[in-house]
Amino acid sequence: MEKKYRQDDSLQNMIDWDSIMKMDRYAGGHDEQMQGLIAGSTVIGHWNEGDYQVMVATCIMLPDGRFAIYNDYYGSCSGCDSWEYATDEEVKNMCIGLANGAYVFQSLDDVKEFLSATEEDSAWSSWSNVKGNLLEAINKASGI
Repeated sequence: MEKKYRQDDSLQNMIDWDSIMKMDRYAGGHDEQMQGLIAGSTVIGHWNEGDYQVMVATCIMLPDGRFAIYNDYYGSCSGCDSWEYATDEEVKNMCIGLANGAYVFQSLDDVKEFLSATEEDSAWSSWSNVKGNLLEAINKASGI
């Protein structure tokens, strides 16, 4: 597959700090944080495994019409979840890490192609159920 995505530090300048810093810091899921990370974005698809120590993944449309996907791990208790009881500085570092680790695409079709890829060397290849479940959430949200 031709590389139709990029990663860089440009999304960290778009983090919605006013909203993120006010969000509750609890263990398990991080749905609100993941979906509210980037100011002015629209959630296209979101997937949360909903178990004890697993992953959550989000696809958003950026204010400029591009798309981004990113994922994170979470835990169900304060001893295994970095968000719960995090200091403001720790929250900032986690959000910057999410933004800098995001994959940015020009179109939703490019996102879907990326998430459908089965090549062993593709990004996220070791996270196959994250890819498939996020793709399913995107398709469901777009009525496919």
